[in-house]
Amino acid sequence: MTDNHSHLDVSARLPHAACSPSPCGSEDLANLSDHPGHKGLGDRNAERLLVCVGPSPTTAKLLHRAKLMAAAFGCEWLAVAVSSGGESQASNQRRQRIAQHLQLAERLGAETHTLIGLNVANTVLDYARSRNVTRIVVGKTAQPWWRQILFATVVDELLQLSGEIDISVIRGQGEPDVNVEPTSWHRPGKLWKRFLATAGIIAMCGLLGRLSQLLGLAEANIVMLFLLGVVFVATRYGRGPAIVAAVVNVLVFDFFFVPPHFSFTVNDAQYLLTFGVMLGIGLLVSTLTARIHEQLAATQSQEYRTAALYRLTQQLSEVSGTEFLIRTASQRLREMFPGEVVLFARELNGPLLLRFGTGTSVAGQPINTQAAQWVAMHNQIAGAGTDTLSNATALFVPLIGTRQTIGAVGIKPDDPKRLLDPDQRRLLETCASLIALAIERDLSLLEVQESQLSIQTEQMRSSLLSSVSHDLRTPLTGIAGAASLLAEQREQLPAEQQHELAVSILDEADRLNRLVANLLDLTRLQAGAIPLQRELQPIDDVIGVVLRRLERQLRDHPVQTNVPIDLPPVPIDEILIQQVLINLLDNAAKFAPAGSPIELSVTATESALAVEVADHGPGIPLSQGQRLFEKFVQADQHKHSGSGLGLAICKGMVELHGGRIEAANRSDADSGAVFRFTLPYRDR
Repeated sequence: MTDNHSHLDVSARLPHAACSPSPCGSEDLANLSDHPGHKGLGDRNAERLLVCVGPSPTTAKLLHRAKLMAAAFGCEWLAVAVSSGGESQASNQRRQRIAQHLQLAERLGAETHTLIGLNVANTVLDYARSRNVTRIVVGKTAQPWWRQILFATVVDELLQLSGEIDISVIRGQGEPDVNVEPTSWHRPGKLWKRFLATAGIIAMCGLLGRLSQLLGLAEANIVMLFLLGVVFVATRYGRGPAIVAAVVNVLVFDFFFVPPHFSFTVNDAQYLLTFGVMLGIGLLVSTLTARIHEQLAATQSQEYRTAALYRLTQQLSEVSGTEFLIRTASQRLREMFPGEVVLFARELNGPLLLRFGTGTSVAGQPINTQAAQWVAMHNQIAGAGTDTLSNATALFVPLIGTRQTIGAVGIKPDDPKRLLDPDQRRLLETCASLIALAIERDLSLLEVQESQLSIQTEQMRSSLLSSVSHDLRTPLTGIAGAASLLAEQREQLPAEQQHELAVSILDEADRLNRLVANLLDLTRLQAGAIPLQRELQPIDDVIGVVLRRLERQLRDHPVQTNVPIDLPPVPIDEILIQQVLINLLDNAAKFAPAGSPIELSVTATESALAVEVADHGPGIPLSQGQRLFEKFVQADQHKHSGSGLGLAICKGMVELHGGRIEAANRSDADSGAVFRFTLPYRDR
């Protein structure tokens, strides 16, 4: 971008003031505030500095000088490099130097960018105006007088087009060209093939021109054939062969087609204009074609980065779960940056752990783990290709979220030179930000879920306490009252009343026992701590045991059973199914009027046994239905008549067996409720 320079010996030169010949030191930088072009100390926050970065080794001094100027002005500063036409043919060494200078600018605190444009000065000025830059710092080197006359330099164009933007020019002495390392485009093994093909195309143009001459075509058509050859060479083989083709085509046209033939002598001076136009058009076409190729390559590179970021964002938005996010993101990074990828991350403020890439060579080096920990702690890039922990074998980038640093991602590309490419680093940093936000989003969801679970647990605890406090207090009060009466007035009470008090104590104790059992069963169901001990059991035996245990509770309700004698046994946990039947029968006896019967029937289907318990009570409100099987839910007309846990426990125990339970009103003329549950024949 900047012209080559070796020694910075001239201070800032402004468009409205002469340049001082003395070196630019800290005193000069401090005195810049007194310059008429400066906006004053009171307006320092409005300053913004931009420095132009090029491949010259002394650009590092230019960056340090720009850093001092930014510090003197107390403003932020930017460092930009421009990728223009023909840069695809620059050496690897030049591109690497530009990348190193951009890295240096980042370490010095600058915001770096690589711009794309055909005209360097216009590209820089357009970007400067879009960022409200007030001063541009550019380097200038001594050049031959003929070059200054024929070609306008970038500095001259900046000074002419800058307008209200101040230009600080720091001049350096000329330096010899750096040794050019051939790129794959310029390797000798391929270079001679391209020029050999160019020679063949020139010969073809000459033959076609001769054929056109024999056919009597005008010389203008022959000229078009030679220009077409230059265009083809420029499109296929690049700028160098195109320039050679343009020059040689002019010579061939002069030698074979301009009188006197077979001589470079020109009798008619008008042909000199033709030669000049041919050469100029050839050179122009070759230059424009090379620039178009460069612009196409840059556009394709930008499109690739945009598409890669879009695919990464889309994939991260479709995945949930930290492990899946890490795996998806790491695999995507491995596609974008061919090589080895490792990802270190922490969960909920835990330690930093290797979450992806355990089998890579990067994971096998302890220094890489230290680099990842340092990056996650300091939120800075480190590792290979940097000045921090440069002995690491991978480049590590922090995963910075909105609240904390999630971890670090490490990249060891197959081509180590990619670590120097600022565009690749910027793409990697953007990917790291997207990954960090996705992981943080997932962790936030986990925190929200845990918080909601904690709230629900607290609400359930409060509901449980408020619901069972009355049910616990009532039997305890009854037991305490009856026992107190027996203890204090036993001798005065008749035997019949003493028996009634004893029966009352027994009933209340049994009621309290069932309540505590329900609470314990509910707790075990929620914790998944009820193991099933299935055995083939005849259902009629289970029903007989339950009816004997509930003789006292069912004394006011005759039980009508309808159990076929040929029912097959079913694989059940006898204790749990007994508890289901006890809860259902006790529920029916509690809500049905005294003296009304309770019907218990069993039917067999192809896949399960169906057990029904029906009563003649008020039935189930249509608005509640299956909600009766939820915890602490009671029928509206029977509020505070129980804890609302019995049916919830029934549902949990039946579902443990793979069955279903449902409630409905009787379909016949009589009112009442019907509870039906199924028990599959086969163990799931």
